[in-house]
Amino acid sequence: MNETSPIPIRIYSEFTKRDWPELPEAAQDTLASFLIDLQKDPENTEVIAHAQRDAAGQLGFEFFPGFTVYWQIVRNEHDPFGQPARIEVLALRKMGIEFSETEKRTSPEDESSTPEPLDSIDRVYSRNGRLGNLAMWGTLHVSRRTRRVKGWIVDSWSRGGPPYLNPKMHWVSFPDYKFHHMSLNIDFRSTIEIGPEDQDIDPVRLVFVHGTLKQWEQDWLEEESKKAS
Repeated sequence: MNETSPIPIRIYSEFTKRDWPELPEAAQDTLASFLIDLQKDPENTEVIAHAQRDAAGQLGFEFFPGFTVYWQIVRNEHDPFGQPARIEVLALRKMGIEFSETEKRTSPEDESSTPEPLDSIDRVYSRNGRLGNLAMWGTLHVSRRTRRVKGWIVDSWSRGGPPYLNPKMHWVSFPDYKFHHMSLNIDFRSTIEIGPEDQDIDPVRLVFVHGTLKQWEQDWLEEESKKAS
């Protein structure tokens, strides 16, 4: 796209008063440059390749260490495959997510267990993947307190044909890879609450996500090993 004709951009209403002042100065500089460049080239292949993408087509990109911006590209409804009509910036997120789990007890009479102190999790790795009609993204997170791997936030769905799976987010715990219901509040300071294990997950979704995450885990370990060598 020609630099003289950037496409319009819309930014969510809470941006100026709530989120922009919370950014470090260097992050403000980087975000401003990123959004201007995005207007000039909204389909930049390098950005798209490293961005998270959900079933609705929303994109997320870590523009500065610890900070992610979310946006979507809107096209003319009469020409859905034509040039982008505008960019809509949806949210900013600080990457540390406050993490809580529903209390676990071995029996109704067990009152002795003490809940773990509240923790935050940091994203250390992210991937997108497809297999036929199945698609997913996943982000691997570590405990901010202990730096140990806690698990994956995953969204999975199908597109264009069977098995016709609606988008569904799960917390996949590490190292046992159990799928849990979860509630994620995406805000500048995000929170996640982990619920009980999903006993009714579609088996096709289970196999696809489990197998993909295991491969991504190996890929991440190999990348970390190269960094350390």
